[in-house]
Amino acid sequence: MASRSSQKPRPGSRADGDATRQQILETAGRLFAELGYDATTSKKICECSHCNVAAVNYHFGSRAELYTTVLIESHRRLISLDTIRDITNSDLDAREKLARVLDNLLDGIDASQWHSRLFFRELITPSPHLDTLIAQEALPKFTLVRALLGDITGLPPEDPRLTRCLLSTIAPNLFLLIANRTTLCKVFGNLWEDKQALKQHLKTFLFAGLDAIAEEK
Repeated sequence: MASRSSQKPRPGSRADGDATRQQILETAGRLFAELGYDATTSKKICECSHCNVAAVNYHFGSRAELYTTVLIESHRRLISLDTIRDITNSDLDAREKLARVLDNLLDGIDASQWHSRLFFRELITPSPHLDTLIAQEALPKFTLVRALLGDITGLPPEDPRLTRCLLSTIAPNLFLLIANRTTLCKVFGNLWEDKQALKQHLKTFLFAGLDAIAEEK
């Protein structure tokens, strides 16, 4: 007799429901990234997901709530809050922690995946859902990174220079995220050909800037 753990889930089981929900999320992410929110209907998502037309409302409540969920997922795939927390809570020194965060972020920037394209679309043409993304994902991550910058520079938390340091930390990665890679290669060559060298350069440049800011005190 087959063990319970080896038995396949029955249709309508929780495992089936989780799989359907994930399929909808992936399909919606791809369609939202390609077509935009307004042009992507629940019917289209369900058709492409090969599921019942009511599945979007069943699993997410509405198309709007699905979009918010997908948008938040896109930011998590760039770098998750849990990843940053794990790094900041580790025994590494502050510089190595920031280096790990930057390496993980650059790994998450992949123009061939829908999460990068969707996040880019949202930045260029913001929707009302962007506020939720900022509150739930961006600001908590920025707070942790800003604290690392304070540890590295010795600047107090209220110092406005920390915010400018945060901008300088994020800006190169944001540029690599939103820039068209084909165009980027025409101008700068294939920056992604040696990703490790690119990572090291961005970190070297950033830490030199942070050290200069620290000396201004």
